[in-house]
Amino acid sequence: YTVVVASEEQKLGAGGGTPRGAQATRKLDFSLFYFSADENEGGQDKYRLLLEGAKYADKNGFAAVWTPERHFHAFGGLYPNPAVAGAAVAAVTEHVGIRAGSVVLPLHHPARVAEEWSVVDNISKGRVGISFASGWQPNDFALMPGNFADNKNVMLRNIEVVRKLWRGESVAFDGPLDKPVELRTLPRPVQKELPYWVTSAGNPQTFIDAGRIGANVLTHLLGQTVEELAEKIAAYRKAYKDAGHAGEGFVSLMLHSFVGPDMQAVRATVKQPLIAYLKTSLHLVKQYAWSFPAFKRREGMDAKDQGSVDLQSLAPEEMDALLEHSFERYFDDSGLFGTPQSCLAMIDRIKAVGVDDVACLIDFGIASDTVLAHLPHLNALREQSMPAATAGDASLADLMQHHQVTHLQCTPSMARMLVADDVARVGLSKLHCMMVGGEAFPPSLARDLAGLVRGKVMNMYGPTETTIWSAVHTVNKEASGVIPLGKPLANQQVHILDSRLQPLPPGVPGELAIGGDGVVRGYLQRPELTAERFVPDPIRGSGRLYRSGDLARWRQNDDGSGVLEFLGRLDHQVKVRGYRIELGEIEAALAEHDGIAQAVVMAREDETGDARLVAYLVAHGGATLDGNALRESLRARLPEFMLPSAFVVLGEFPHTPNGKIDRKALPAPDAAVPSVPAADFVAPTGDLETQIANVWKDVLKLDTVGTRDNFFDLGGHSLLAVQAHRRLKEALQRDLSITDIFRFPTIQSLATYLTEGSQGGAQQGSDRAQGRRAAMQRRQQQRSGAPATTTTR
Repeated sequence: YTVVVASEEQKLGAGGGTPRGAQATRKLDFSLFYFSADENEGGQDKYRLLLEGAKYADKNGFAAVWTPERHFHAFGGLYPNPAVAGAAVAAVTEHVGIRAGSVVLPLHHPARVAEEWSVVDNISKGRVGISFASGWQPNDFALMPGNFADNKNVMLRNIEVVRKLWRGESVAFDGPLDKPVELRTLPRPVQKELPYWVTSAGNPQTFIDAGRIGANVLTHLLGQTVEELAEKIAAYRKAYKDAGHAGEGFVSLMLHSFVGPDMQAVRATVKQPLIAYLKTSLHLVKQYAWSFPAFKRREGMDAKDQGSVDLQSLAPEEMDALLEHSFERYFDDSGLFGTPQSCLAMIDRIKAVGVDDVACLIDFGIASDTVLAHLPHLNALREQSMPAATAGDASLADLMQHHQVTHLQCTPSMARMLVADDVARVGLSKLHCMMVGGEAFPPSLARDLAGLVRGKVMNMYGPTETTIWSAVHTVNKEASGVIPLGKPLANQQVHILDSRLQPLPPGVPGELAIGGDGVVRGYLQRPELTAERFVPDPIRGSGRLYRSGDLARWRQNDDGSGVLEFLGRLDHQVKVRGYRIELGEIEAALAEHDGIAQAVVMAREDETGDARLVAYLVAHGGATLDGNALRESLRARLPEFMLPSAFVVLGEFPHTPNGKIDRKALPAPDAAVPSVPAADFVAPTGDLETQIANVWKDVLKLDTVGTRDNFFDLGGHSLLAVQAHRRLKEALQRDLSITDIFRFPTIQSLATYLTEGSQGGAQQGSDRAQGRRAAMQRRQQQRSGAPATTTTR
């Protein structure tokens, strides 16, 4: 496994200045594709190349192994059933995907497809994917002759049937006794949803149909150029988006591939086997060229035009000339042939048009030993093609794409940021599992993620003292109300206790206590706190419990099972953006200031999903308190995440009838911020800076903003950044990422980035530093005359 730990700057997209582009950030998967040149090759060891190649792919970071479906002909004849071949590959591999390229769906009953591939999914522990094809060779339809005339529509209808069966739904089929039979296939697969592709030989309508139904696409360059493919991919992604599917879909491109250390040696090795391969394929298609998709270059070609493709009438010397020309075209423009360095040009071309996966067809007649010996050169190409996303120059969205992240753990605050970023949404849509924890999980965000993420979205709960997760709950698209904490993980116990450490019945709130193997020994060199929080387990009679200080209860589900529900904190410890914060520490630091008589700090959530710290102060004898100066003073003692984002000065605190400070009655902070001294103010110039400034003023509720003012020093926060991002995209009609707001937090740096692209990124650090210095100067000047209420950051 590869574990990627993102820094704080990368989480905010502030790591680098490289603009996003197809080649810059698009990670291209490499997979192996099999479509044998001749059924007779290999003698008694026909499947050695398949199995040994799959083992190599499994150990060296390739994404998948594809096997086709071919019938009644030597061309591809090793693979009449991709599920059988896939099961063999699954049995000798551990990581690589097992894909059908393709299942000719009109030749099969959909229940058989679901059954066979569910077996492979179980053998592989959830690594299956299927590309569905409509079929074209009339002889193949001897298996299902009634489906030939309407093969494409049959395919599209039955894709949905297979997907329903895969999910475990019952489907009615015609039965032998003149009445329908409800079927539910077995065994149940590992994956809840079937990853699926639609195979297209180049028909634009097939690309559009695939986008409409939310499928991935598998295609090739037989009969289409890279430039023509670009138009079809664009149409596919538009249809995908218009249909409301999350992400942008996924495009796999099959390319004949042979990579070696010397270009001339590669050409000499490839030429005769590839010509023979093409000749074998032409023997298959020439009798029925009118039905072969690669010859239907124009959508809507009528029968007369189709019949004009007459390969049978070609003389032998004409056929040889055609094959010679085809080889030259393939070698130069339509395959991965050459050295790793020379093949990078083709990789850049297909990246630029939006290809996500290159399926390298390696078995086209070259000796198996030679192919296997050259796989390290193909792997070198794979490694060299990876974008230069490093710890220093990549945002979190970049890292997700670069490493093809399958599992992601983050806080709800970060999850909300990722959902608002178009590039990050693509990465989220491909996740197998997303683990969200550290703060309360807003139901609306949980629903959004459950609808976007391909796999599971889990609400994780657990204090550090129980190392580290203790309970989990899988959310769904219908999530509402408080998202439960779920149920305990293996080898851990969770109890709801009263003040005497006695268990409470379901529905009654109490303190959440955790026992089991995850409980730590205590706090280092803090015996009194250890004794307070770690107590003997009165329920089991042995072991210890950790008293979390969280208020929770057991909630009964409709099915009678119970889940944990978080209700709040028993003390004043809070979590903001994933950080556990003791409010008393901040209050104690403020109380040491000479001008402060009383201080109360709260975590407020005046806007859903945006918790922030607010300090309420009562001054000594009418002393003037400046929020900016207070923050600078606190910064010397406390970490950044413990600094209040607003300071509210009151004449006195509200109290409850029994004399305690009424925290619930404390007012929301005023949104006003100090005016900027004229000496530090730099007015926007030009249309672009003016447009950005107008959006900032509206979002931040300000009368004026300068080009060097920092968005977050003026009161911006994550939710306001999302609003600003949406408003700027509408106003500017430019490609702008949500993380660009964090990367370029001043009007000057953002305008420069939008104008100059990567050059703007180079100014990021300088502009940010200038903005910070200007803010510091304003704070110093404002100490002598700040208004009673100040809100910053």
